[in-house]
Amino acid sequence: MKRLRSLSLIALAVPVLLIIASCGQFFPSSTTITALAISPLNTSVQPGNTQQFTATATYGNNTTSNATSSVTWTSSSTNIATISAGGLASGVALGSATITCSSGSVNASTTLTVSNKTVVSVAVTPLTWNPLAANQTQQFKAVATYTDSSTLDVTTAATWASSSTSVATVSTTGLATSVANGTSTISATYGGITGNATVSW
Repeated sequence: MKRLRSLSLIALAVPVLLIIASCGQFFPSSTTITALAISPLNTSVQPGNTQQFTATATYGNNTTSNATSSVTWTSSSTNIATISAGGLASGVALGSATITCSSGSVNASTTLTVSNKTVVSVAVTPLTWNPLAANQTQQFKAVATYTDSSTLDVTTAATWASSSTSVATVSTTGLATSVANGTSTISATYGGITGNATVSW
């Protein structure tokens, strides 16, 4: 009787052990990259100029970190744009190239356009934001206008700043967060040109 009971326990334990052993196939480890994000997206550069790209990795435990120096960078057309091991792209000739960062089978891509046109203005919207309390958020948008009157959404490519971080902070992608009463200027700089918006509450 005892032997039968032991055999039954073993029979029940084997499937459980098999499930535990296979978990690693379904739940990646904390060091396994499950996704990559590249920024800025769909930007442009003049021949002879450079553009720094950044790769952000998401891991099996849902944490993220900067993986720019650890991923592999490639350009689909090195005669138009090259890219270094650290994600620094250089414009070579007019045209477009796909910039890709990869780690194993995980990758992310964006388009880099090499063009002679230059930025003449950057518009930030909304122009004003009046939060009602602390810890509220507002996504700002930046649009660049070029010498040929064409426009481009440069929200993820622009450099964002807040003139008073004690009033409002702003992320690298233009997401502002209210902190305390006062006034702050939210600025987006792209192609050497800066556009502004105001936070006041």
